[in-house]
Amino acid sequence: MLDIPANDHGALYVIAYNGPAPDGVHVATIIGPVALNMDFVDLITPDQRTAVPLPDLIRQGYDLPLTPAQDAILRDVQGTVLLVMSRAFGGQAQQITLPASSTLVTILRETPTMTPSEKLTSASGAGELTGPPAKPRKSDARMSGMVATAALLIMFALVGLVVWVGG
Repeated sequence: MLDIPANDHGALYVIAYNGPAPDGVHVATIIGPVALNMDFVDLITPDQRTAVPLPDLIRQGYDLPLTPAQDAILRDVQGTVLLVMSRAFGGQAQQITLPASSTLVTILRETPTMTPSEKLTSASGAGELTGPPAKPRKSDARMSGMVATAALLIMFALVGLVVWVGG
C-alpha cells in the first residue's frame, strides 16, 4: 500500500517492476489504475540505465542529493523503474495498492535548507517603538508626476485663456 498525502510536495517515488513485459511495460502495468499527470512521470528501462545509472540519473535529472545507502539501493534495482514526482498526483491524497510485480524501492524527498534569521537586537525588535512613525520620503517618480500634472494644468489654463480672449 502506497499512501500519498494531500498536497505532497518535493517527493520522488521510485517504483521497480519485475514482471513480464510481452508488449512493453506501461505506467498502468507498474502502478495500477491511478490518475497521474504524465508530465511528472518517467519510465526508465534497463537499457536506458546502462548508459546512465539510476543514482546518477536522479542526481542530475531531478537535482536530488543521495546518501551512500540510497545510492547503493538504487544501483541494485532490477527491471523497469518508474519515477513519479509528487506533482503527478495533483495534490490529491491517494492510497495505491501496487500490483504484485511492482515494489516501492524508496521515496526521495527534497531537504529544504533553512537558515535561522539573526536575532533582532534593537529596541524596535523587542516591540518598543519610540516617537512618532517617520513619514516616508517622496519618491522621484512621485515628484516628477506632480511637476508634470502642474505643467499640464498651467498649459490648460493658458490655452483656455487664449481661446476666450481670441474668440
